[in-house]
Parts: sequence; structure tokens; C-alpha cells
Amino acid sequence: MKISIIVPAHNEERIIGKTLQYLSKTLKKSVLNHEIVVVDDNSDDNTLAIMKKISNFDKRIHVLNKISNKPGPTGLGSAIKFGILHASGDVLIPFMGDLSDDPNDIIKLVEKIEEGYDIVCGSRFIEGGKVVGYPFIKLIAHRIYNKFFSFVFGLGLEDFSNAFKAYRKNIFNSIEIESKGFEFNAEVLLKAHILAYKITEVPVKWYRRKEGMSKLGSFSPTLGFIFLRLPRIGWRYGKITIKLYFKFLLSKIRKLSKL
Repeated sequence: MKISIIVPAHNEERIIGKTLQYLSKTLKKSVLNHEIVVVDDNSDDNTLAIMKKISNFDKRIHVLNKISNKPGPTGLGSAIKFGILHASGDVLIPFMGDLSDDPNDIIKLVEKIEEGYDIVCGSRFIEGGKVVGYPFIKLIAHRIYNKFFSFVFGLGLEDFSNAFKAYRKNIFNSIEIESKGFEFNAEVLLKAHILAYKITEVPVKWYRRKEGMSKLGSFSPTLGFIFLRLPRIGWRYGKITIKLYFKFLLSKIRKLSKL
């Protein structure tokens, strides 16, 4: 089984070199058959040049240049989708270019895939998970978002907004990625849940970036998905979504009636 680590990056010249070197070093110590697919998302600094320089010394690092006619990034979902199209692995794992994820946690994700799961979510909020330096307002926003979304759709997950996940590549044969931004995370999970793919989560560590600037606002994932993507998904999978929702509500009512 081959693992493809997909690293999206936009204007990360201050950290991308360290990210790729640490990621590569950690993976080489493991027994994983892997490749690193790093996607430059329309950067206007030296990010792409640094990527190419490092890839010259590591043939497992493949550099992709995602160019847009408009200035700025095309978006996390768009960059990851671009990486998926060019990845050769059986398992795909997005990994943030700002080194907020811990490369040592990759093996946890892969082990669960080997147990038969289709998607394994890296959770910062279950027992064993760890968050270091997360801004308080963003932390509250993400906890509310995760709790609300998981409750409404019965996902049973504590942290699905984290992009650090492992996916079997073949699930994307039946799941079309429509989201261009960070709402990609919620879209894929909801569609996978509707299609009855096996999903679980494992504890992971998250660290606040030490270099560069965040490309994401506090509430943009929540608002972008709820108001833009969720209605479209509901329209496409309407009957199944409604059935799942009422089935979940019925199970809650039955549990309450037994109290």
C-alpha cells in the first residue's frame, strides 16, 4: 500500500522548507511506502522555488504548480483536489504546509486504514489529542462548529474540520469535490457518511504556526459550508440526507424515552 502525503501551500516561503525536510525525515524513518505531493497554490513569493530546490535532493517529493489567472490562492479544497489528481498512492493524507500537523501522527492514520476504515480523521479534541497555541476565539468557533455538525448529521466525531485525515483514494470515484476552500473537509465527510463509508478518528497533535500568517479566518469554514455548500449537497442527496437526519433524531428520542 502506497501513501501519498498532499501538502498544499500558499506563500509559505518562511516555513515550507522546514515542513518538507521534517516530513521527509520522519517518513524515511518509517516503513511506509510513500510520496510527498506538494502543491504550490498560486504563491507570489519564493514558495515554489524552495519546493523545487528541496525536491532535487529527495525524489519522493513531487512539486505541482497550481496557477490561477486571479491573484491569491485558489483555496485549500481546490489545491488538495489538484494534488489528488496527480497522486499515485492508495491512501491520501493532506498535511498542512505550515507544519501545524505532526508527521509522527501519520502512522496512526495509516494503521486505522489498514484495519478497514475508508476515512480516518485526525482529532485534536478526543482523549490523547493535543492543541498547542490555538487562539481562544478560533478554538471556541471550531468546537461549536464540530459539535453542531456532528449532532445534526449523527457523525459521532469530535473533530472533522481538521484537514489532517487519511482517505482511501477509491472513495473519490464516488465523491465529487465541489468545495474550493476549507469547507472541503465537511463536504467530503458528509458525502462519505451518506454513502455509508467507514469513518473513524484517532488522536493527533496540532501546533500553532511559528512562521508566516494564517490564510484562514475564524468562522469562514462554518459559514462557507453551511450557507454555500450544504444546500447544494442536500439538493443532490436530498432523500438520503433527510432519511439519515430523521433516523438519527428518532434514535435520540428513543434514548431519551428510556431515561
